[in-house]
Amino acid sequence: MLEKKKFTRRTPGLEVPRTIIPRWVKGKGPEFEMEYRRRWVLTYWRDIVGDYIARNVELMGIRNKTLLYYSGSSAWNNEMRLLMPQIVDKMNRFAGCEIIREVRLTRRWEKPEAGDVLAFRAWLRQEENKVPDFRKERRRASLSPAEDESVKALAGKAQDEELGGLLGTIYRKHLQLKKVQKKHGWLPCADCGALTEPTPKVLKGEAEAVCPHCRARRAEAQRAAIRKVLTDIPWARPPQVAEFVPGATPKLVAEQRAMLVQKLASQVEFGDKKSLKALQLVMLFRVLPPEQLTEDVVERTLYHLRYVLCKPKDYKAPKRYSVIKTGKEGAKARETLAQGAKDFLKK
Repeated sequence: MLEKKKFTRRTPGLEVPRTIIPRWVKGKGPEFEMEYRRRWVLTYWRDIVGDYIARNVELMGIRNKTLLYYSGSSAWNNEMRLLMPQIVDKMNRFAGCEIIREVRLTRRWEKPEAGDVLAFRAWLRQEENKVPDFRKERRRASLSPAEDESVKALAGKAQDEELGGLLGTIYRKHLQLKKVQKKHGWLPCADCGALTEPTPKVLKGEAEAVCPHCRARRAEAQRAAIRKVLTDIPWARPPQVAEFVPGATPKLVAEQRAMLVQKLASQVEFGDKKSLKALQLVMLFRVLPPEQLTEDVVERTLYHLRYVLCKPKDYKAPKRYSVIKTGKEGAKARETLAQGAKDFLKK
């Protein structure tokens, strides 16, 4: 029998890149290795947190184990605060060591259009140094004798000595933080008086300083006022709503109209065509005044909203032409809807 020929490996003793690069990075020293891991994590940010977060949150860099990001939406800022433990855990697991400890909002930096890696690093280090470190400055801030006495007085009011010490520590940090914020030009909120970072418009005198919580409260009050106007005048267009609610944009009016349509549709029973809520729903959805409502328009609109109406358990969807009229009557109803659209364009 012929013996099988033994083939030798073509590349004996050669290593693959996945083993060479980590050893080379480690040999450059701990500082270089940490910098490499930071850049690696920032490069794979989208893979770590997902496309949904990456589309709405812009990374600015990592400084003192703090991930700095920018987002123009207050809702996303609140979301990032809630997701901070998960993001910190995911990024540290991806890097294989502790890269960050917290996530913090910062302002947007204008990155250079072109340049080599060294120039980019120098620019990034310069921009990161511009961000004030409130934690360090708070620790160095000193209180006046009157403020020290107020801290001791607050701590002495507690019956438990340990609880009093914690209260005094928290109040001391609060006073120190207020001093640091005033030092950096923070202004009191026009509504609640809490210190807030001024925006460019506030510095130019084009707007008043309002903290994020009061800004959200104002926005919700504006939305509630728009809903009230649409409830009283369902056929009101954005310019008419703006007369009652200053600052109401077409987008806000459309959002609140859609919300009211969903709410009313869930209260109108299927087959109800004459109740006040059913007529209000039709006027709100079609943006038609009462004088332009006809029986056929009501039927067409409720048929269009048939999937969101309150339906019984044995509900069966009707056929289209058993509800919507054809011929001359149908043409007349379509003319009514077209006339409403023309009136809207004229206004």
